[in-house]
Amino acid sequence: MFYYLVFVLILIIGACSVETEETSTTSDYGTSDGSASSPVELTVGTAKEGSFAKYGNSYYKFTPASTAAGSYKLAIGSLSISDSWSSSSSVTTYLYSDSGYSSSNQLDSESCLASCTLYFDYEGLDASKTYYLKIYGYGKGTYSLTMSQGGSEGSKNNPVELTLGTAHSGKVEGTSYYGKSYYNFTTSPTDNYTLTMTNSDSMDCDLYSDSGFSTLVSSTHSKCTAGTNLSATFKGSSGSGLSGSTTYYLRIEGQSSTAKTSTYNIRIAATD
Repeated sequence: MFYYLVFVLILIIGACSVETEETSTTSDYGTSDGSASSPVELTVGTAKEGSFAKYGNSYYKFTPASTAAGSYKLAIGSLSISDSWSSSSSVTTYLYSDSGYSSSNQLDSESCLASCTLYFDYEGLDASKTYYLKIYGYGKGTYSLTMSQGGSEGSKNNPVELTLGTAHSGKVEGTSYYGKSYYNFTTSPTDNYTLTMTNSDSMDCDLYSDSGFSTLVSSTHSKCTAGTNLSATFKGSSGSGLSGSTTYYLRIEGQSSTAKTSTYNIRIAATD
């Protein structure tokens, strides 16, 4: 009887061991980085190894430097997705302007099937402001993330300040619909000012009287064409010129149907 009981006990212990091992194997969905309340911080320009779990999200954040307003791009390298529950086997990245990851503050979302670079519509991001990323994959995956500054300069809230009479070497990245660079300058008592550009491509140059870039003063739509020593005189709608001792806001955007970076030297000077 004693040996019979020992034999039965061995069978029970063995069965339990097998069941535990099978449960552990079938529930291995991988590991996600961070959480909505505690996202992992990305350092601009530095690669970060990461992962996401099947059916899970990974959370990150990054902050442009105090003088680095402009467009930003995320390079996703060495992307590997396994145990996918979808034939797409892709990864989707969401960009937010708030830590609550709310849909009302979602700036963009983009997907890719393999290692790729996401441009987030070439949106101009503010300096010293923290932005948040949520990454979802159709399966469990690993990757390398690198957030870096893109080709457009400034943002609506942080335009690049131009010094009168001093040339600025600038650039704008995107298409005729996405991607803009933002500038401002403050006039002296002189009324009229000339924009001089030497640029690589045709582009739009629009001048506004308010920091929200909504009240148009002068537009050179499609007239900032490629060439040397291009000049356009900014005047008010009445033709009487710009007001003295006033800050104006300049927006430049490309005219390409496909994404590209356009460069230029820009100079704002009082008209003689």
